[in-house]
Amino acid sequence: AQIERVGAKRVLEIGSGTGENAALIAAETSAEVVAVDISQAFIDIARHRHRLGNLRFELLDLLGDEVLEFGKFDLVCGNGILHHLVKQLPRVLGNLHRMTNPGGGLAFIEPNFLNPYCAFAFGTKLGRRMARLEPDEMAFTPGELRHALADAGWKDVTVNMQDFLVPGLPLPLVKPVLAIEPALEATPLTRWLAQSHFMTASA
Repeated sequence: AQIERVGAKRVLEIGSGTGENAALIAAETSAEVVAVDISQAFIDIARHRHRLGNLRFELLDLLGDEVLEFGKFDLVCGNGILHHLVKQLPRVLGNLHRMTNPGGGLAFIEPNFLNPYCAFAFGTKLGRRMARLEPDEMAFTPGELRHALADAGWKDVTVNMQDFLVPGLPLPLVKPVLAIEPALEATPLTRWLAQSHFMTASA
């Protein structure tokens, strides 16, 4: 939806891993999609698995490389990558802003620390050990994300909490949770318990 809203001709996905999300974006739009990751192994796998005319995979370190190496974009996006970069978040969001054309946008999905599962996984020693988290990984509260985006120069910031399917949910519970999820997301009293933040902003 954000791609259509900003009329994106060029899209950057950061933390693309083995390329599934980037391939989906490229297959469903006519935009040029540049997907970047810090791991050469992931880039090699992605290039082998996904071959589309409007999709390319490139090695890029947002903290170390020249961030304008691949030009500017109409939309920058990612799924579950910013919580790995909490200590460098101001610099990362600032660099993403530099990489975005005026009038372009941002769209990210990140874990919600207010969700009970996320609070356990990120906020307790046992949870962090069970989830095999890296030392610097940390989920966000909505206020933290709003302030960080605004401080980095992003405008029209929205942080919506969605998604009640958590990792490890027993298979028989998936359909019932999906059935009641719209009602949970529509109610302020329960929306804040959702697992994920869906963030958008304008350059």
